[in-house]
Amino acid sequence: MAAGFATMKADEQKAKEQMGESPVPRRPVGDAGPSRVSAVVALTVFVVALAGGTIATLMVSVPDLAYAARWEGTPGVITVRSCAEVGALKERHRVCEGVFRSDDGLTVDPNAAISQALSPGAVVAVQRTTDGAYDTVGVAAFCGWLAVAMFGVAMAGTLVMTVVAALRRSRSRRGWVLLVEPVCAALISASVSAIVGAVS
Repeated sequence: MAAGFATMKADEQKAKEQMGESPVPRRPVGDAGPSRVSAVVALTVFVVALAGGTIATLMVSVPDLAYAARWEGTPGVITVRSCAEVGALKERHRVCEGVFRSDDGLTVDPNAAISQALSPGAVVAVQRTTDGAYDTVGVAAFCGWLAVAMFGVAMAGTLVMTVVAALRRSRSRRGWVLLVEPVCAALISASVSAIVGAVS
């Protein structure tokens, strides 16, 4: 019976060849193919880029968030002496110089500088950082950096979910839904920062 089945398969194959149909080649086991390799490379590049963006975003936003809330640094005020526009056309911004005096009176910097749209004679509350720079404080600054930090958290969550989905070859709908929360928090914080900054 087995011999008869083999003969039938051989006759069928011969008939296809006579009709001009070529047999469909079988892909060797373990051959991923160019499309799968391309997908793996693209996923790797995406994960690496996302990881870099996440680290950079959090490294910039978290320290400035702490300074804006006055959790870190030296609190004080800058009395603006003069202001000037600096930088190229696309990066042009206003830098103001003046005297910084800490709230406790122990730190005085006669050459303090801050990038903010101010006018000579203005007195603005700032936070002196550990490297001698000055950050603005208040609700607008805090909410602005909180928005950036929340976007960083959303990027971190996207990174984790992407890696998990790639390893398990499955998607967790609940995990992706949870990423909406930091995004919404970032949008709300950004809106509050813009509103407070506009009216203050």
